[in-house]
Amino acid sequence: MHVLVVASYYPTAENPVTGIFIETQALMLHRAGHRVGVLVTPRLAATRETIRRDGLAGLKAVTRETYFPYDADMPVYRMHWGWFPRPLPPIVAPLTASAGAAAYRQYVKSHGAPDVLFAHNVFYAGFLAARLKRQFGVPAVLLEHSSSYREGRVIFPGQGRIARATFAACDPVMGVSTALARSIAPYLNGKTCTTLGNLVDTDFFAPTDPPPRPPVVFSWIAMFTQRVKRPDVLLKAFARVAEAAPDARLHLRGDGFMRGEIESQIAALGLGDRVTLLGASDLAGVRDTIRASHAVISSSDIETFGLTLAEAMACGVPVVATRSGGPEDFVTPDAGILTPPGDPEALAESMLRIIRDYGRFDRTAARNLIVERFSERALIVRLEAAFQAAIQ
Repeated sequence: MHVLVVASYYPTAENPVTGIFIETQALMLHRAGHRVGVLVTPRLAATRETIRRDGLAGLKAVTRETYFPYDADMPVYRMHWGWFPRPLPPIVAPLTASAGAAAYRQYVKSHGAPDVLFAHNVFYAGFLAARLKRQFGVPAVLLEHSSSYREGRVIFPGQGRIARATFAACDPVMGVSTALARSIAPYLNGKTCTTLGNLVDTDFFAPTDPPPRPPVVFSWIAMFTQRVKRPDVLLKAFARVAEAAPDARLHLRGDGFMRGEIESQIAALGLGDRVTLLGASDLAGVRDTIRASHAVISSSDIETFGLTLAEAMACGVPVVATRSGGPEDFVTPDAGILTPPGDPEALAESMLRIIRDYGRFDRTAARNLIVERFSERALIVRLEAAFQAAIQ
């Protein structure tokens, strides 16, 4: 099957983490024997990076991203013309549709027409896929990841209309969690949204021997760019944990504009010798952080899935997660503890329960759950069924 992935964002040389979950699904389809290409809608940051790398002379309406190691077998085409500030959907949408049609023709000229479009997020890859379906007759499948629906941020003029029209045109429609599927239901006009989840590389994220104790190491893994991740709640909770468990340590893996605020809160709470900022890293660094932990923590108000929690479970590491949406789909009592969001005292008690009851968590059961539901083998079967349903 020839699948054209239509992505709202996608990794770049300078920012290899952005949209990495879309890249991993594209590579998964390619490994499964499908012919795969990628078309990325305009992002100003990616265009600026292209200019820095190639100069203005190298900038075109669409560029083929030759720096990807898999380019020969899975070409990535990135749109540059058609960008406009996203709070203005009535302008963004027609520009994206026009630029996307031209980019699609360029892709087809070199690689042939795809059998199916696999779009990630309504704004604006899903919208573009719906337009391409109408214009060129190619079936479109949509997977929604965005937390905007759960955060009530589908508020700009025309966004609701675009969402409804896109969901109506794409079939099937999937979300990465049950909570997200519920949040987009008002835009579906009675249409069913199934839950797919995200891909977890269960070969890469695999168990090793648990780290020794003491100290007891908790880890929190997120970019320091989203306040919804609530590092402030985590640090308040850990201050309580540190009083009750002198050998407890907290590692924060990530970076971003909130780093100064986080450092100030660590100092104000007197946690300077108990909390370590590890900085951002690649996937190997994330895996090393998980494996060196006794538990991985999520303190978010909202999570559409909770990928680092699933990766921790694949490594057999217990988790503590707020009931933020996504984690409720897969964090079981065997694997960890669910706790209310925005409550440092409850989060602290859950972390202390990890210390007290560490031996009761079933590393094998936690890993098996992730393998059965989110491994490459599990997801490819469900995606192939979705594509076949779209084509028929």
